[in-house]
Amino acid sequence: MKAEDRNGRVWSIAAVLGALMACWVAVASAQPTGFDAAQWLRRVQQAASAHSYRGTMVFSGGGVVSSSRVGHLIDGRQRYERIEMLGGPTRQQFRHNDTVLTLWPRTRLAVFEPMDPVTDFPALPTGGSRLLGNYDLRWTGEDRIAGLVADVVMVKPRDALRFAQRLWAERESGLLMRADVLGPRGDILETSAFTDIVLGERLPVDSVVGPMKRLEGYRVMRPQVQRVPFDAEGWTLQPAVSGFQLVSCARRMLDDMSGAGDGRQVLQAVFSDGLTHVSVFIEPYDGQRHRPIRTSQGATHTSMGRHGEWWVTIVGDVPMSTVQMFDAALQRR
Repeated sequence: MKAEDRNGRVWSIAAVLGALMACWVAVASAQPTGFDAAQWLRRVQQAASAHSYRGTMVFSGGGVVSSSRVGHLIDGRQRYERIEMLGGPTRQQFRHNDTVLTLWPRTRLAVFEPMDPVTDFPALPTGGSRLLGNYDLRWTGEDRIAGLVADVVMVKPRDALRFAQRLWAERESGLLMRADVLGPRGDILETSAFTDIVLGERLPVDSVVGPMKRLEGYRVMRPQVQRVPFDAEGWTLQPAVSGFQLVSCARRMLDDMSGAGDGRQVLQAVFSDGLTHVSVFIEPYDGQRHRPIRTSQGATHTSMGRHGEWWVTIVGDVPMSTVQMFDAALQRR
């Protein structure tokens, strides 16, 4: 045997032994003593609204990659947030408590809206009991994200109606640092993650409230949003999609952000299983504009179709079969 072959054999054996040792360590530490899924979940849910931070977030899914610079400040009972998109058309978003302002500097458009009921990374929904009823949580180890030590937890669905997720939470604060949505074969459908972050960094209050007040030269829009009961609007889900509950229903005006609003309204109902959401949009059918379609991008699946005199759009980070179940169950009373 040649020397290089012997060396190769030695290194191969070493690599195998190293891999086996790594696997043994991972298995031995896969579920730490005292890991409490409910307690861990509550901590992660609270962290997004309890800590100040500044950093850069990146989203990747369905061939789309986007990044944003975010600052988040908790000052007593006041909550401030500033988000600036780093790619594509310039867009900035400012939040003070439940009021959100989105600015498009290029078109000089400013839109005020109430907080959307759909929770965005790094927050998680507050429906912990629903989540634990629909998913199993298992601690799988530790990792480093943006230079910080994070606990990694696998969130595995109990059925095929929803996707698995892998979550990274910073060990000291509990703040969510990364979230992967996984396909049935374990492939990553989409990822949201911090690439850099400074915990405890205080965002200047005027960097949020200033732009929300100084809007000279902007066309300011305040779309009306009216909270309404879903059943009182004449709709129901029969049968209900297992694990999902109605968490919000509102009627809002449609506008194409060019200012050419035509007075049309859309009803938006949001259903949650404690981790992900499905939104159902209902508006009058218009044969000139509406065409049936089903699309997928990353983990997001969308179905658009006609229900009698109504046009229904259903979208969520769930399998298309789940979207179809919502579509089949939606009934006009």
